[in-house]
Amino acid sequence: MKCDAEGNVWVTGPGGLWVFRPDGKHIGRVSIPEPAANLAWGGEDWRTLFVCASTSIYAVETRVGPRNEPFMRAADSARAPRASESLRLDARRCALIIQDMQNDVVMEGGAFASTGSAQHCREQNAIANIARLAERCRAFGVPVIHVWFVVPPGGKGMTLNAPLFEGVVDANAMVRGTWGAAPVPGLEPRPGDHVVEKNRMSAWEGTMLETILKAEGRDVIIETGAWTNMSIEHTARTGADKGYVMVIPEDACSTMNADWHRASINYAMQSVALVTTTDASIAALG
Repeated sequence: MKCDAEGNVWVTGPGGLWVFRPDGKHIGRVSIPEPAANLAWGGEDWRTLFVCASTSIYAVETRVGPRNEPFMRAADSARAPRASESLRLDARRCALIIQDMQNDVVMEGGAFASTGSAQHCREQNAIANIARLAERCRAFGVPVIHVWFVVPPGGKGMTLNAPLFEGVVDANAMVRGTWGAAPVPGLEPRPGDHVVEKNRMSAWEGTMLETILKAEGRDVIIETGAWTNMSIEHTARTGADKGYVMVIPEDACSTMNADWHRASINYAMQSVALVTTTDASIAALG
């Protein structure tokens, strides 16, 4: 479903693409000879509606462009709804995940620093916030689980089925045994912490994460790290599907820029996780 600049709604349906006025009146249909699904605006003047169908992509030229939808823009003042000060976390049920806080991911000089990841990590004060939260968790007996993205030398065995994975290998990033794969200063594992290695976005995929959680008897996950709209969001979604309560202290997460972070926190995360702050999480464990 898409909305144009005049408020008309374009929606896929039987026989193709249907168009309705804002008052709900049907005003037109574009016939498509196969079942259609997703829609996306594009083209040089943004007046082409691309329709993804069963075996083809169709380009529909329109006289108007897309409506400026609010979720495509994020004002600097936009803040996510967060847990109230009455938030309480039972330390006996909680585990803390520190994900992908590695030199190549969030540090200057790392493989992805040029994307803005190092700068946004600083803006979020993510390293210091995670460190404070980790200390609090350890003090209350909450398991701390470090999840690292680790790539074999030469990318051997990596499945390069998506641009992200291709980019990791092309950048020679997070290679086992290198500075880039090491944890950032201040977030090194402590005695008693767990370390989980992965080579996909989600902390669940092909790892021992759930085995550790079940062994520790934990079903509430406080998730921190990088990148908000990728690994953090993937892990939160899957965790929710698996029946875990996902808690996201948003100032203990970072990505490439504030807009991407806010889009994930303010929209995607709201339906799968409890969005809060580092300070609120620390207080909730008290």
